Amino acid sequence: MEGMANMTNSDTTAAPAIAGAAGDGTGARRRRIAAFGLLLLLALSTGLTARAQDQNDEDENNKAALLKHGEEVFDHICHTCHHRRKDMNWTGPSLYGVVGRKAGTEPGYEYSSAMKNFGKVWTVEELNHYLYDPQAYIPGVKMHFIGLKRKWNRHAVIAYLATLHD
Repeated sequence: MEGMANMTNSDTTAAPAIAGAAGDGTGARRRRIAAFGLLLLLALSTGLTARAQDQNDEDENNKAALLKHGEEVFDHICHTCHHRRKDMNWTGPSLYGVVGRKAGTEPGYEYSSAMKNFGKVWTVEELNHYLYDPQAYIPGVKMHFIGLKRKWNRHAVIAYLATLHD
C-alpha cells in the first residue's frame, strides 16, 4: 500500500501496457502460448505413441506378457461369473476348454435357448466377436456383460483361455 501511495499518474497509466493488454506484449504472449501448446501436444503424442507401441510389442511379440495380461483380465472381469477349472460352473459356465468347444454344451450348466441354438464352435474368431458385445452377437444370451471393447484385452483373454485344456 505504501508503494501505491507514491505512484504518479504516469505510473498507473503504464501498468496496463506492461501487463500485456496492448502493444507488443499481446503478440509475445500469444507466441508463448502457442509454443507451450505445441510442446504439450508433442509430449502427449510421444507418450501415447510409446504406450501404443508397448501394447503392440506385447500383443505380437511377447507371448508370456500376452498370457499374463489375459490371466489378469480373466481374474478381474471373467472370474466374477466363470471358473477356470474343469466342471466348475458358477453364474456362468466353466471356461476350461472353451476354445474349440461347441457353444452351449458345457455339462452341468443350464444355457439360454439362444446359446443352445447358436450352434457354432468357439474359435478365436467367434470368441473375439462374442466378447466384444455378447448381447449384440447372440441376442437373448444370459451373459449380461457390456463386453471387452479393447482389442488387446480380448486378444489376451482368448489367448489365456486357449491354454485352459487337457
